[in-house]
Amino acid sequence: MREADVRWASALRGLDSYPDRLRTFADAAEEQSRALTLADLANVRWKPRPGARKLRFPFEVDPTGERPGSPTLWGKFDRAVKQLGLALEGDSIKPIAEAFAQLSALAAELANSLQAGGLPTERQRQAG
Repeated sequence: MREADVRWASALRGLDSYPDRLRTFADAAEEQSRALTLADLANVRWKPRPGARKLRFPFEVDPTGERPGSPTLWGKFDRAVKQLGLALEGDSIKPIAEAFAQLSALAAELANSLQAGGLPTERQRQAG
């Protein structure tokens, strides 16, 4: 789980293009989900995190930021962030793993949508 936590923290500080950062975010959230699922299967106890419902991510993905792309997808992403915060306040790992999985899927969908809409990846910017 420690490795997943390190990757998660790193994803939140990414320096790649917007679609690439969202993919890194998605990959890290998926890794968190897998690690937490394994922890749940091993009967690891979760210590609730009071106040986690106020969870905020970096400006790039925060609702107060200027986020490119579909407002509908971003709305789903925002609801998934809220769900993660609520899950972190609980005492069960499974809902946390599920919230990370949902964030992963939505971040990947946003990345694909942005790239399809013309925002280049870092590799494409360097080649062009």
